[in-house]
Amino acid sequence: MFDVSWVADLDAASACAAITGNQTDLREQELRELLLAAHWAVLHDGEAMSTADGPALPGAERRRQLGGAGTPPVAEFACAELGLLMGTGFISADNLIRDALDLQHRHPRLWAALARGDGRVWKARKIAQLVHRAGLSLEDARAVDLRTTAYVDSLPWASFLRLVEAEIISADPAAADERRQARELEQFVTANPSDEQGLKTLIARAEAGDVIVFMAMCDRIAEILEVDGDTAPAGARRARAVGILGRPADALALLQRHAVVDVETTEDGEPLDLPAPCPSCGDTAPVPFAIDPERLRPRAVLYVRLSAEALRSGSGVAVLVNDRSRPITVGEAMTLLGHCRVSVRPVLDLRAELPADCYEVPARMRDALRLARPSSVFPWSTSGLAPDLDHTIPFVPLAAGGRPGQTRVGNLGPMNRFAHRVKTHGRGWRHRQPSPGVYLWRTPRGYWFRSDRHGSRPLAGDPADPPTPQTRCERHLAGLLPAPEVVT
Repeated sequence: MFDVSWVADLDAASACAAITGNQTDLREQELRELLLAAHWAVLHDGEAMSTADGPALPGAERRRQLGGAGTPPVAEFACAELGLLMGTGFISADNLIRDALDLQHRHPRLWAALARGDGRVWKARKIAQLVHRAGLSLEDARAVDLRTTAYVDSLPWASFLRLVEAEIISADPAAADERRQARELEQFVTANPSDEQGLKTLIARAEAGDVIVFMAMCDRIAEILEVDGDTAPAGARRARAVGILGRPADALALLQRHAVVDVETTEDGEPLDLPAPCPSCGDTAPVPFAIDPERLRPRAVLYVRLSAEALRSGSGVAVLVNDRSRPITVGEAMTLLGHCRVSVRPVLDLRAELPADCYEVPARMRDALRLARPSSVFPWSTSGLAPDLDHTIPFVPLAAGGRPGQTRVGNLGPMNRFAHRVKTHGRGWRHRQPSPGVYLWRTPRGYWFRSDRHGSRPLAGDPADPPTPQTRCERHLAGLLPAPEVVT
């Protein structure tokens, strides 16, 4: 428990001293973490991997070069245990090792500056990442390091970034031009995770003509919305137009309802015969082809976890599974589903799922497990909708002596591919599921971690001790598992 009571007793002068002292402490602590990550790479250089028994099995651990040119290789699974010890995901740990190696071997002046207390680690990591993504050679990376390190603390951050980017281009102009041309060929559409207000940022890179046409259509729909009484600002109406264009049936109906008809006339100036007005709205806009708007609506599956009263009142909490299980209001769910063809499924009860003898997970059991635990069971994993439903105790075919009912709720857990490989091929790793939905992991150095519906947490601080039993399932586990041996 940290002592936080001292802050209230500070006057202005002592608060100034505490703030400046805290900045020094922050720089030191951040550097300690970076140094430990670099040393962790040394401890896990992969030299101990043996290939004497023949080629490695598919999915087995490999040595790979995380950093840029001039950095040493690292064992692929090194980030898994580091991430758990830091209380973060393996991707963040992997990135930290990469940046530490790049700074140590490709940016020696910046590395030394950090040791003197100059610069912040987050700035140094950003520089290393920019140089890394540019693919600079060891010599060019050190040239950038030579020409920029002196300004890391003196220039405003935006100005310093521009200096680094200029030096990256100067180090290899031909490569910089190739990167520019490659970026022009890259086309993509992506979206950032939803924020706390339920908004997402859509990012697209496409042909200029396609973007111009798309924006023109957004402007046209925004105008139509205003005609229909939408008083929101133009930017908000354009944003709503994106959603309407994602529902072709609604977009087509809206555009047809507000279509501008060019009236053709005869040589004498008399109008030609016009289409008969629509019996429902009176519009005379011609319909180019017959459509059934309902068939154009996207499909959605609704798993009901709400009371009828909540649905009637429009209050409560729902979960959008395809958006990293983002919680949304019932009103937002009703609006979203109002644009879809909805298939309502019954409530899936994990306790009612009967075991199966086959290796493949039955569809109903798969849906129930994914809804109950949409992310990977590896501690602190941020992977949503994990692709694998992994057998905690490896499946053994019945013909090979396996027991019936191995594919059951208490022996399955969603897992991303990297975590599956660590569990299967990682030396010294242990994985248990003492009760359905409770997943226990032991790292090669004997540290235990628990992952369940409440999140992830360490179970023991000393690898020489077994997990301290806190709940009934943990007390049950303590009698099942031996004390962990230390793997070196």
